Amino acid sequence: MAKGASSKKRVFSLSTFILLFSTLIMLSGCAGVSELKVTRDPKELYDKAVTAYLEDKYDDAEKYFRALMEDHPLSPYSLEAQLMLGDVCYAQEKYDEANSYYTNFVALHPSHPRASYALFQKGMSHFKDVLTIDRDQASTKKALFAFEDLVSAYPESTYSGKAGEMIKFLKRRLADREFYIARFYFKSENYKGALSRFRDILRDYPDAGITDETLYYIGESYSKLGEKKLATDAYTTLISNYPESPFARDARDSLSRVL
Repeated sequence: MAKGASSKKRVFSLSTFILLFSTLIMLSGCAGVSELKVTRDPKELYDKAVTAYLEDKYDDAEKYFRALMEDHPLSPYSLEAQLMLGDVCYAQEKYDEANSYYTNFVALHPSHPRASYALFQKGMSHFKDVLTIDRDQASTKKALFAFEDLVSAYPESTYSGKAGEMIKFLKRRLADREFYIARFYFKSENYKGALSRFRDILRDYPDAGITDETLYYIGESYSKLGEKKLATDAYTTLISNYPESPFARDARDSLSRVL
């Protein structure tokens, strides 16, 4: 009886030892893999990510940048990775995702030397979704706000000049959109609706380059409504301020009919 018990004890001890040994081997292996992953040099990861990005291997670049941020969140390379992930998404035309990365970078690191670049790229991410003037201009306004923020917050930035050019373009686009709608109202003989849109253009986009044409149609709208004095004021303002405009010539003809 004692001999049988001793035999069972030895069998149990052996099996227990094998199980424990196997478990230690597995844990040791997992620890090794985990340790290798965690201690991988952040510069190595960053270099691999940048190389992949430059070679248009965007999936690999994103993988390395994400690994860098997860494994080495306090590394200065991790900060660069946050910005580069925006560039990776931008290069893949995933503009909504790119915008999120750029927005977060500027919000979290407004004093970083590349914050103005991130803000410029945020504007460009919206700009890529700008549609023709007969479509909704929500992205145009978002792009405009981003570029205006850049010029305001980072006036000395190398991106400030280009942002200024984009601001002019986008304001002209928004003005053209308003003019498109105003002309539609005018052609539909909804002169009051047209006047409201034309006045908005003068108020919101005085530098868009269409003030002369807008004044002419304001005069025409008032004329159609029988408001001769207001029509006269619009025509004379146009003639005085833009004497060389082709619309000034039309305004003179219209003015002779009104008076």
